[in-house]
Amino acid sequence: MTRKAHFERNTLRFPQKDFDMVKEGIVSLGIVGVAVVIVAAIFGAPYRPAITNQEIANQKPILVMQTAMGDLDGQGEMAAYGPPYNNGWHGVAQNIQSIGPFSPQTWWGTPYHLYTPNADVITPLTMLATASNNSALQAAIQTYNAASYTQQQAWDNNFTNALNKATVQNGQVVVPSGQYGPVQLMMNDELALAKSGLLSGALDRETNNGVYRWNIQNDLLFLQGPALHQYAKTIDMKGGQWGINHDEQAYPGPWWLTPYTFLYQVPPGSTSPSGDEIVAYTIAVLFGLLILLPFIPGLNKLPRVLPVHRAIWRDWYKRLETTNACASCPLATSCNKEFHGPMTAAADHKIPACYDQTTSGAEGSRFVSQDSGIQPHA
Repeated sequence: MTRKAHFERNTLRFPQKDFDMVKEGIVSLGIVGVAVVIVAAIFGAPYRPAITNQEIANQKPILVMQTAMGDLDGQGEMAAYGPPYNNGWHGVAQNIQSIGPFSPQTWWGTPYHLYTPNADVITPLTMLATASNNSALQAAIQTYNAASYTQQQAWDNNFTNALNKATVQNGQVVVPSGQYGPVQLMMNDELALAKSGLLSGALDRETNNGVYRWNIQNDLLFLQGPALHQYAKTIDMKGGQWGINHDEQAYPGPWWLTPYTFLYQVPPGSTSPSGDEIVAYTIAVLFGLLILLPFIPGLNKLPRVLPVHRAIWRDWYKRLETTNACASCPLATSCNKEFHGPMTAAADHKIPACYDQTTSGAEGSRFVSQDSGIQPHA
């Protein structure tokens, strides 16, 4: 008889209880599903509605103009982001993360190409000018496109600086007089488009040459950067506010992400420009070690050094002692040592000593000779 067969047969000497894992899983899933439906019907969706371009345009019109200007002049976060969206602004990418030469972010190039001046400003305004037959806006776009890059940058910089002194009067953004060329008119119409709620539709117009019917990339990325960060801060959702592992409400939140969030609070996760990559790979390595723990020499001895199983199975062993269920078991003493310690009962065997037929000693000899007929090792 093989050692495995001995182990399986001898295990059956102890009290058994049938357990249908599939049945238990289906029942548990059914109970949880019904509970979720009932709670959702009573309390509704637990989260606030999604933040929209229209909402921010009405509440913070200057912020929308600053975001659009960043897309137009190349100073915005997405304009100079880098792969997978673009190669930065004039070849200078600001958001490439790497650990030495290891940078998976750059491996696939720019499959989701985003050129923000056209994608977020020029094309939506051209659509608006056509739909509304707005000749002034059409002329402004033509003037801007026909100007040299140096002239465009001069208009852009002047208006960007003016926005730092802007005020909001009756929902309109008022800036000091300056040399803005067609930019001021373009930004006013961009804001009007956002306030109307049509900007998201204009940003989502592209369909990857018809491959996908619905591409919301540009809409999702339009507010990326200072706009979303400002809103996230007001509801304690930024990374430095442990925003990953708690919801807008304090409870319950994804508490299981606490180790992941913790790495963002300490260097280098909190200080490195490649913090996301460092944190992600650290968690991946730790998770891999956890999965492979039973096969890593030394680390696989931790359960014996840290006998957590005694705490987990304490009720089971207490019940065996109370009912005296092990009275006739020849390995009762070894089994008791396995649970209560000292750890000598577990020795260096993968199988606990109280199940191991190779264990020498009076109990092991008696057990083997009585139940299997196989003589113990000398």
